[in-house]
Formats: sequence, structure tokens, C-alpha cells
Amino acid sequence: MIYPGIIGTGFYVPKNKMDNARLSKINKVPTKEIYEKTGIKERRIADKNESASHMGFKASIKAIKSSNVNLEDIDQVICATFSGDYVYPALACKISQKLNLKQPGCFDIMANCTGFQTALNIAFNNLKNSKNIKNILVCGVAMQSRYINWKDPNSSIYFGDGASAAIISDVGKGYGHLGSSVISNTSVYDSVRMRGGGSSFPNSLNIKKNYKQFYEISGLEVWKQVVTFQPKNIKIALREAGLKLKDVDFFIFHQANGNLIKFLMSRLELPMSKTHLTVNRFGNTADASIGITLDEALRKKKIKKNNIILLSGVGAGFVFGTSILKWAY
Repeated sequence: MIYPGIIGTGFYVPKNKMDNARLSKINKVPTKEIYEKTGIKERRIADKNESASHMGFKASIKAIKSSNVNLEDIDQVICATFSGDYVYPALACKISQKLNLKQPGCFDIMANCTGFQTALNIAFNNLKNSKNIKNILVCGVAMQSRYINWKDPNSSIYFGDGASAAIISDVGKGYGHLGSSVISNTSVYDSVRMRGGGSSFPNSLNIKKNYKQFYEISGLEVWKQVVTFQPKNIKIALREAGLKLKDVDFFIFHQANGNLIKFLMSRLELPMSKTHLTVNRFGNTADASIGITLDEALRKKKIKKNNIILLSGVGAGFVFGTSILKWAY
């Protein structure tokens, strides 16, 4: 019997900081207003010579080192991203190439800001169901600054660049993955989107002229979706795990908006001491955010062996995902 869980984590963010004062000069939104709307003080922005694969590689190296797994023993690479180096091939293949891995299975998934959590679920199931897979590298990579219209007062205030990674392996009986859930509400499909580059809006001069290559977002709709559907999604995952909300020791949420996380914790009647925030310093790092926040919480010793940990995210579409684990180290 295999008991899949996380045995190592790591993250990487670019050195370049864009604080609200600097951003305000571009988008003309007052510094105070940016913080009041988002809970974000600054975000990290990749420089022009930095690539998505570079960030994924850096995060992966840290996760591999913390897991003590040898490079030659990684059997699969799953990358959650919508901002890879190219439209195709998969970013997972490029990260594997940079790591010089020994012919692992490689593929990408796209579930937007709940991508990392969804990739974890896939990895847990793959480990359970294959005799040939012992160790899986999961990456979440967000190179979002290339798709932001920094003059847009709606989308520019939220996002940053970064990458996170985790190694999934057998953690022994009684530990690891306990339950999960993925649900959606597709009635608001177009409320967060990037149309340019899709087959309905292929890249062209006209796409650039009409700003379709940039993010479009309704922050109010994101708020509505989270407070309506995320508690439902969490409840389903808890039921699958045979647990109640009071059994969870620590919560890692997708870092969409600091105020939103505080509101959600209040809605669930939970103290803020049971979660961790990175959005205030890194912004919304999409696929990378859950992994970044998990790794930092571990480093700050907020998560301990035998703790029940709940990871939960929301992504454009809208997709909601939750995973529950018993921590093994």
C-alpha cells in the first residue's frame, strides 16, 4: 500500500521588487487604495532575461534538496502553469531538461490559480496507481508580468512572478494525502481571462492593438466566487477525508488577495494564527502561490509533524480545489 505525501518543498521569486509607490506612478491608482483593495504591499517581477523555466528550475532544485531524493530517482514531472516559455512543448519538459533528469514522464496542466493544488492531486493518484512511479516533482510557475497591462488599474494591482515545487513520495501508513475535491462554477467563465494567444484570438498585430494579450479581471467577481464556493469545496474534501473543520491544524490558501483570505478565515470562524500570508510581499503568484506559502510556513515552523494541513485554491474558470494531508515530518 502506498501513502503519497509531500517530502520536500521549495520556491523562487525574482529579486526585482515593485512596491505600490512604484506601481502607482504607472497605473495612477493611489498607493493607499492599492493596499486597501488587495492587502498587497509589493510584488516580485522577473527581469527581461529571466524565463519561466528558470524560475521553475530554481524552485525545483530547492525542493529536491529538501527532500533528499536523487535526481535520477525522479520518475515524473508535473508542471502547473499557463505562462510557460512557449505555447508548446510543455514547460515540464524544459524544467526536466535543465535538471538533466533521466527520462521522466513530463506534462503540464492548466487550472490557473488552483493549478498547484490540482497537480498535487494528480501526483497523489499517480503514485498510488503506478508501480513504476516512486517520486514525482510538482511545479507551479507564474510568469505573469509579461501579460499585465501595467496601466490597467484593475489587473495591475494584483499579480507577481514566482515558482514553487514539491516532491511527492510514499510517506508511510497514517500520513500523507487524506482527501481532496475539485469543483467548478463555469457560469462566470469570462470574468477572469487572457484571450490573446488562444485559438479564438491568435497572436497578431490586431490582438496587440486591442490589448487582448493582457489579463482581464473582475476583482469583485473573484471575491463573490471565493466566499460562495470555496467553503463548499472545503466541506466536500473534509467529508472525503472523514474529518471536520475543527480537526484541521493549519490552512494554506491561494494568495489572491490578503483581505479576501482574512474574510474567508472569518467566514469559517477560524483565527488568522491558523494560516499564513505571502500575498502582502509577493502578490498573487497564481499557480505558484500555494506552494510558496506552504514552503514559507514550513520554514517558519508553523507546520509540524502529525498536523492536519488543508490546501485550498480558486482559479479562473472558475475552478476550486482542496487537498487535505497529515504531515509526515
